Amino acid sequence: MPQKDFHEWISEKAEVLTPSEVRLATHLVEHPEKWAFESASQLAALLDVHRSTIVRFAQNLGLSGFPELQAMARQALLNSFSPSIKLSLAMADYGLSDLVQEIFEREIQNLQETYRHLDAEALETTARGLAHAGKVVIFGRRFSYPIALYLSLAIKTMRDRVRLAPDPGGSSIDQLFDLTPEDYAIIVSLRRHSPEVQRALRFLAKAGIPRSLLTDVSPMTGQQDGMRVIRAHIGSTSVLESYTALISVCHTMLSLVHCFLPESQNRLEAVENAWSRFNKNK
Repeated sequence: MPQKDFHEWISEKAEVLTPSEVRLATHLVEHPEKWAFESASQLAALLDVHRSTIVRFAQNLGLSGFPELQAMARQALLNSFSPSIKLSLAMADYGLSDLVQEIFEREIQNLQETYRHLDAEALETTARGLAHAGKVVIFGRRFSYPIALYLSLAIKTMRDRVRLAPDPGGSSIDQLFDLTPEDYAIIVSLRRHSPEVQRALRFLAKAGIPRSLLTDVSPMTGQQDGMRVIRAHIGSTSVLESYTALISVCHTMLSLVHCFLPESQNRLEAVENAWSRFNKNK
């Protein structure tokens, strides 16, 4: 078994994987309990692939075969999961209260795993960039857009010159074209990184813009040098992904921004006073 962290090892292998194998790797890091205890045939049926695909995936990771990968997943599970976390969920076998408890436990698991592997240096560097850059741009598309919106609104209460990209009805480049290396950009992107996200990242890299990627733990190909990556676990017991840990990481980042901007307290108080006057009944 590799000596380094299991998740880091999987991410480093992403460059040698096919797109379909990246999907398997994403499932592996989000559901190690399945890979630790299900057979190759059961996983193949679950993921709608041939059993040989599971075997080739293990071999492409540099392992002798699926049994070695399963042993690694089992060890990673033992190393990281608390005893109170159940290893599987069969929704049909649970009542409503049990289902709610299972969801709660998975949320706790996401938080524990996220903060256990959180890159504190990348988080601090990002927060300092957001606090002290000339201009700040927060970029997000589709399901990432609400996270980008939340970040932009919160940062606007602490400082000026903050943009959300893309603007409704506009294009991404409208908010990116005039950035300089004195500015900072955050790209929020989950799971399948769209062509627009890839174009934005390439544009920012070519222009030398300091940038961070806020994403999940799925392996990512084509990762750029010099880009800070902040990851959160978004695994769920249902078809809907959980944003609990992602929002928590955003809250931590915003708290650091506030610490790096002592003068932001006066701005926050001014905003609250303005709201009170605006909403005061006459």
